[in-house]
Amino acid sequence: MYVIVLKQLIIMSLIAVLGFAVTKAFKFGKTEQSFVSRLLLYVINPCMILHTFNVPYSAQRFHELLVVILISLAAHVSLTLLALLFFHSRTQEEKKLDAIDKLSVVFTNCAFIGIPLINGVFGPSGTFYLMGYVAVFNIFLWTIGYYMAVGKMRPLKVITNPNVLAVFAGIIIFCIPKELPEIADAPLKFVGDMNTATSMLLLGMLFATFRKPETSMRTYIMRVAKVSALRLVLSAVIMFFIAWGAVHVFSGMQNIRLMSYVVFIAALCPVGMSVSSFAVVFGADESYSSMIVSVTSVLCLLTLPMSVAVAEKFF
Repeated sequence: MYVIVLKQLIIMSLIAVLGFAVTKAFKFGKTEQSFVSRLLLYVINPCMILHTFNVPYSAQRFHELLVVILISLAAHVSLTLLALLFFHSRTQEEKKLDAIDKLSVVFTNCAFIGIPLINGVFGPSGTFYLMGYVAVFNIFLWTIGYYMAVGKMRPLKVITNPNVLAVFAGIIIFCIPKELPEIADAPLKFVGDMNTATSMLLLGMLFATFRKPETSMRTYIMRVAKVSALRLVLSAVIMFFIAWGAVHVFSGMQNIRLMSYVVFIAALCPVGMSVSSFAVVFGADESYSSMIVSVTSVLCLLTLPMSVAVAEKFF
């Protein structure tokens, strides 16, 4: 399966290269980035989520979704503890970057990269299970994550987040006796199918508009290396034991390996672009956060297939 993961990552990377080239050619800037980002957040992703849940109800699948949520909770709690353990800077300059580093370890690009990757590798079934991870991700992002960033929580942001709303609406659609009629589902499918291309084009745009970080070069290199190692390597070790444990604890469930793989891959995606957004919100070094996203996105081409290859040998 690691070959399929690598192939999908390469395909997605080629789309990102196209986004990079177009941005450079037409000199796109923050206005265009903001438009594409909002289009993904408020339109494309919610449509894809709703379409994913428009399948015949099954008590077994509903139970499986709850198990995915439980595994995702274990993943986020473990990654949060990892972040809190490793970042305690002493100088005032580096303390300002601690919040970005902590967010980078916990919050992955499970939507912009994870959704098209899981859909490409496992198809609609994998995407269905990924929605459990996405729901937990957004709850943690706007509670624990927001607290890491600005020292307070914003529970209202959880309730009003379009992706969380789409997940809950999707669960309702999933639980009703009949599926949505084609005239309602077809637009959701057509718009949702834009997710992969649009996500990767946006990533290419971010690469093209990168600016040199404000931190010193030595500090920059050391911190990016540390965050990358935690996000892509040590997190992989932690997630291996969580996924391995889930496979054994819920061994009686028919699709537990697929469910565990979905959470495993989602948790090992590169740093989420939400980290860059948070850097803007609390006035941190936006360029530094963008570089972490960029570096881990490139390294992920190597680390994620390797992690999946190792996992395949054990569960």
